[in-house]
Amino acid sequence: MYMKVFFTAIGLIALLAGNAVSAASSDRSRSWEATIQVLGTGSESRNGENGSGVDFDSATGWGFGVAYNFNEHLAVGFDGAFVKPKYTATFNTDEDGLVSLRHKASVFNGQLNGTWNIMKGPFTPFLQLGMGWTHIDSNVADGPPVTGCWWDPWWGYVCSNFYSTYKDTRFSWGAGAGLRYEFQNRMFVKGSINRVEIDGGNNAVDPKFDLWKLELGWKLN
Repeated sequence: MYMKVFFTAIGLIALLAGNAVSAASSDRSRSWEATIQVLGTGSESRNGENGSGVDFDSATGWGFGVAYNFNEHLAVGFDGAFVKPKYTATFNTDEDGLVSLRHKASVFNGQLNGTWNIMKGPFTPFLQLGMGWTHIDSNVADGPPVTGCWWDPWWGYVCSNFYSTYKDTRFSWGAGAGLRYEFQNRMFVKGSINRVEIDGGNNAVDPKFDLWKLELGWKLN
């Protein structure tokens, strides 16, 4: 369903481009821009040692972006993306053998991107390369809770439990390709397909996620 929505949006961008291909240029040169994003990730499975592994479900999320256009072609910016996929993790334990856990992760991906707009006009295909980091929180407690207490002005003396979870931050990089169309009111839309790869470190397991992205943007100056 989500992929149908994505390809329908890409088709609309292409149709809008019919009136813009003949335009000489856009006015994005030397301008800042910002976007809000709807995105989706594909499913991913990775196997570790001794039968362990993790299977991520596909999921949708949201993001934001800020970029500076040096000219009609080259832009550099930062994108942040949030998604909460469900996953199944399998562990090899000494006592019980293989044990599976079903839960939902919290994932943030932040990347510094370079974008090359192939055409000068309001409609252009584009290519993108980026690098940054990905933070994954399993939302599974890694030990007993820590209890904190304080005086609340309305509820009196209050205590609550706080949990530390299994989480990690890793270097990541990505590449993508898409279409962009600019309206006359300084708004624009973008649609792209991307691949993000996460450095697994010494585990030699580098998860790779396919990601589609729809963006609504504004040129700020």
